[in-house]
Amino acid sequence: MNVQRVATGIAELDSLLEGGYPKGHGMLVSGPPGAGKTILATHFLHQSCKDGKKCMLMLTHVNVESFLEQAENIGFDFRRCLENGTLLITKSFEVRTNKIQNASRLGSGIGFVEKDCVENVQEIPDDIEVVVIDNLDMLSLYHNVEEFADKFFTINDLLSTKRCTSLFLIGQEESGIKHSIAEHIAFGSLMLYTNRDERTGKGIRQLYIPKMRCTNISLEPVSFRITPSGIKIENIFQRDEILKDALESAV
Repeated sequence: MNVQRVATGIAELDSLLEGGYPKGHGMLVSGPPGAGKTILATHFLHQSCKDGKKCMLMLTHVNVESFLEQAENIGFDFRRCLENGTLLITKSFEVRTNKIQNASRLGSGIGFVEKDCVENVQEIPDDIEVVVIDNLDMLSLYHNVEEFADKFFTINDLLSTKRCTSLFLIGQEESGIKHSIAEHIAFGSLMLYTNRDERTGKGIRQLYIPKMRCTNISLEPVSFRITPSGIKIENIFQRDEILKDALESAV
């Protein structure tokens, strides 16, 4: 079976994934704050809008203006996409903030005011082809393991039924149980993390793809930089070159 691909917006990542993300499926993108999850997703949204696909971004942790400013900072202007309807952005963050303020004034708890993420997904128009949920941390925070598993399974199933190619962004929890569940359910998984180069002592960012169904992946982490034009993946064979240089220096 020949799986159709959707370009990621990063040429080197497309090469690693045999042409892009598997079309019509959901991929989990995980990592700590500052790892580059939102920027990775921004590349995907920009490329998809450029290719004429109708996209939706569901923001749960920043407001729309903040996202647009961050995107413009790496050279992506989505304002025209919003004007022509190529990109829709749900204002989940603003809605949640207003409800929390109202609940606080009433002396109520704030957990119940979070609109069910499943409802938001059910309301996605049928002509949407690409979805990014940034992020699932609120879903993880307000629900126990069993509830999280049920809701994430439902969200993933709804979007797969709609044939949306989706990215689910999630942070790193202490226990890692919910992440493991989400990784098991998703069609693919991309992990972004920071590490330290043992040779130089400098911090480095790395991308690891432990799972991508219907795709021949190398399971080799690759280094990347966040530049003024977004994510730049280093030479895929960088590790071999480092080893070669080290051996030559030792001779």
